[in-house]
Amino acid sequence: MSEFVQRKICEGVTFGSITDDRFKIGRLSATLLVPLSRQTAAANALLSCVLTRSCKKYPDFTSLSRKLDSLYGAALYPSVRQMGDCQALTIAVSGLDDIYTLNGEAVSAELADLLSSIIFEPNVNDGLFSEEDIEQERRQLIESIDSEYNDKRYYAIKRCIENMCGEELYSIGRFGSREEVEALTNADVYSAWKRLLSQARVELTMLGSASTEKAYEGFVKYFGDKPRTTEEPEHTDVVPEKVRYVSEEQELSQSKLVMGFRCNYDNDDRAALENSLMSAVLGGTPTSKLFLNVREKQSLCYYCVSRVDNNKGVLLIDSGVETENIEKTKNAVLEQFELLKKGDISDEELVNAKLAVKNSLMSSLDSLAALQAFYIGGVLRKNQLTPTKAAELTDGISKERIIELANKVQLDTVFTLKGN
Repeated sequence: MSEFVQRKICEGVTFGSITDDRFKIGRLSATLLVPLSRQTAAANALLSCVLTRSCKKYPDFTSLSRKLDSLYGAALYPSVRQMGDCQALTIAVSGLDDIYTLNGEAVSAELADLLSSIIFEPNVNDGLFSEEDIEQERRQLIESIDSEYNDKRYYAIKRCIENMCGEELYSIGRFGSREEVEALTNADVYSAWKRLLSQARVELTMLGSASTEKAYEGFVKYFGDKPRTTEEPEHTDVVPEKVRYVSEEQELSQSKLVMGFRCNYDNDDRAALENSLMSAVLGGTPTSKLFLNVREKQSLCYYCVSRVDNNKGVLLIDSGVETENIEKTKNAVLEQFELLKKGDISDEELVNAKLAVKNSLMSSLDSLAALQAFYIGGVLRKNQLTPTKAAELTDGISKERIIELANKVQLDTVFTLKGN
């Protein structure tokens, strides 16, 4: 597998590629990054889904599906994710690599052209998308939002972030709210398309064994002559003078406890790797402090997991607990964190955490989708690493560095969702 090679197409548009012959398919994607905004999040999310239903060349879902089938069963799919203070809208297409086609067809070039057509030549008439496409995708987007509410673990994490970062872009949901999606008009979605074309930062990626030149030239044709004024998010961290405590009640059999911390981090890949290892030592693995001591030895919770968002510098610890054990669990978590800060890290804990982090990094090499997600996940940080290089650097992270990072972490918000 070759290194990740990036080429600038124009202002705000970058083409990145990896030549990898381990797979029989190739994958192309376009990720549009914009600052999260309450005014645009819902329209952007709905737009990304609507775009994958049709385009000018294939003006309905059936004709577009037939075209994908003709390209050896290619697949097209959108995704919406949050990356720090940014909303990332990805449209990806995957299909058979050129060397495996029966008659030497350049499937990769056709997929690049199709992806560009979907973005730049959607099925728009008189400034409006297909009303059927809008309503179909609106319904599915609302179902996705409702499913997040019904997943109480996810809901509790989301509510902790909303309370913790209420004055920051990070608190805005990746889909917007249910009410915002319901209120969207066709004209709103069209305006979102026009705005994204001129303002979004675009990360194009191509992974597989096919030559990248035809795809690169195709993207240049569509992107190269478009005027652009990309907008970067203003990173703000509003740290409270004292810890915030927020509580809600719902009809639940298992209460949720979420503790939000500020990492006070450096925005580069080396610091991100170190933060991830610190989180793994604390509560990211079955051999971590929180799992062994809070869950196993003290039996205070059903689960207790630490995770860090390195694009924002936020660490979250979430637990499923009995209501009467909420306070005990919170105190036990803080006790383990204090032990970490004081340097109470055994060699076994550090070795196991490093193995877990390295396995996670190397597993991203097992699929093109995971590999693409890995590189897109690092585009907002400096000095982007490869999974292999990151795994190698993990071994060199010292116990002292973990302790140093842990002592920078500050508790911000404690959110409880109590079962009544």
